[in-house]
Amino acid sequence: MAIRPCIFSDEVSDDFRESVRLCAEAGAQGLELRGKMFGRNITQITDDDVRDIQTVSREFGVRVAVIGSPVGKCDAGSPEEQAQHHRHFDRMIELADRFETPLIRAFSLWRPDRSRDTDHLRPDLAAHLPTIVRFLEPLIERAGQAGVRYCLETEGACMVGTCAEANAVMNALGRPPQMGLAWDVNNGLTCGEHPYPTGYNLIRDRIYHVHVKPNPQGSLATVWGSELTYLEILTVLRDAGYSGWASIEHWGSPEGMLQGLRELVPVLDEVNAI
Repeated sequence: MAIRPCIFSDEVSDDFRESVRLCAEAGAQGLELRGKMFGRNITQITDDDVRDIQTVSREFGVRVAVIGSPVGKCDAGSPEEQAQHHRHFDRMIELADRFETPLIRAFSLWRPDRSRDTDHLRPDLAAHLPTIVRFLEPLIERAGQAGVRYCLETEGACMVGTCAEANAVMNALGRPPQMGLAWDVNNGLTCGEHPYPTGYNLIRDRIYHVHVKPNPQGSLATVWGSELTYLEILTVLRDAGYSGWASIEHWGSPEGMLQGLRELVPVLDEVNAI
């Protein structure tokens, strides 16, 4: 088993083919698809685009690892937005099947105040839990029927930003096996939760995907402003049997993204060799 390097292709180049070429050269084995695919995002790509993405991926020896959907980034008070995101999820399931990946990254509704730099101001989750469950329940049911995984991202602008919040939501839904986390380790810290061991111990059996972001110095040497290292985090995951993807995201620039990937590859080599 191995943890493999992945990257959000839309942060490298506006040209999809060029992005995939650069990502592959920097060591990516997988792509997380979100935007900038022939001028369209993941909710807009056509079946022809899917075939073109498959062709380009084969050309450069990478695969689509994760469907980076926006599902769940919608207003908790808008039934219309939520209905649209339910329709989006049906298409995400189709795309997961076409790209032969079970992983669909998704969210838990916007939190009421998601203004800049307020991620640490967490919502009263108990008050919002019935709304979150109503939104997620049919999506989780569809995921189970389709054999895909709803990878709930810990995202500060959403209702679930910490592992504790994710754990509460999963418990409220009965902890269905098709629901787990896209664990954004940095985001937990900016929401005020220490990711390891505090956060990790709450969700250790449900980590289906991992995001890797830079620290304030633009490196993955440490996890955001902590003394934790990604080598430690990824080794803990590997020891627990995780054999999924670690995906580079939000490194500030195309070259920053590629540098993050170049830093991640030797770390994963070390982790997988231990």
